[in-house]
Amino acid sequence: MKLHFFIALFFSINSIIFAKDMIVKDFDGDGKFDKIMIDHETKKIVFLLSSLDYKKQTSLAFSELPKSAILEETKNGFKFENKIDNIVFTTYFRYNRQTKTIDLTALKRKIVSDDYSIENGESSFITATQEFIGKWLSLDKNSNKVISLPTLKTKLDLQPILLNDFNDDYLKKFDQQSMAFYKAEISKQK
Repeated sequence: MKLHFFIALFFSINSIIFAKDMIVKDFDGDGKFDKIMIDHETKKIVFLLSSLDYKKQTSLAFSELPKSAILEETKNGFKFENKIDNIVFTTYFRYNRQTKTIDLTALKRKIVSDDYSIENGESSFITATQEFIGKWLSLDKNSNKVISLPTLKTKLDLQPILLNDFNDDYLKKFDQQSMAFYKAEISKQK
């Protein structure tokens, strides 16, 4: 037991001191430590779960996975943050005890720019309810002042996904659908 404690302590200190590309935590609730990490060489998220005998599993390969991508522990799982161009995507994952898989539970997309003539704001998606929420800022054509567009709440037809099947293709699908909603909201402002 002491050995497990020192191993966990070592990995915890390493992840605090060094890059945020690895988490050692009991994700599957069996009292044993599991490991999730970003492998920048293969451009994949790698995970080893004790409930699956530490068999190495991975996400699909990312076409864009910068060194700035990070993993952070959350109360019920972890979040993965990846910046593609000027968009920051934050994805939330949790272990599903029934299916013994790591599932995407929520997704957030944020664009911050000084140019309010282009998309500026954030959108989010909750996989369980398929609820999409968009909150954007825009430049009012008449007054040239920055205004908040009405919050958009709607359903989004984006299928839930497991970590094994996840990569930036999923993020790009969400980005395209979010952009379409934004353009529809902007067209109402004219």
